[in-house]
Amino acid sequence: MKRKKQSVKWWKYSGIFLIATGILHSVVGIMLMYNDLWSILKDGLLNAVGDDVDRNLALWFLICGIFIIILGQILHYYIKKEQKPAPPFLGYWLLGLSVIGCIIAPATGFWLFIPQALIILFAKR
Repeated sequence: MKRKKQSVKWWKYSGIFLIATGILHSVVGIMLMYNDLWSILKDGLLNAVGDDVDRNLALWFLICGIFIIILGQILHYYIKKEQKPAPPFLGYWLLGLSVIGCIIAPATGFWLFIPQALIILFAKR
């Protein structure tokens, strides 16, 4: 009797992929903007950003990475609890925002979200 080959259900890892993307985003941000982040810490955090564009960029880059990690954790929790793929609207949002990001800033990591969005959109429900 032939055994049916089981395919990998990539959607089960959607949350993990987002967590990994958020970690990568944060690590890259720390590496590229280390001096600005260190300056914020040295100045005592309280009102340490002000109008400084580089410090604002460093802070927002890091915060966005953390939010991606949080979104990944929520998605991972949902998938584990419900045992089903993420709702398609999440895939559409990820795809739309990443395509826009790739158009506006092609030399960034926005392209990392495209395969993640497609995994969500093409998951068998």
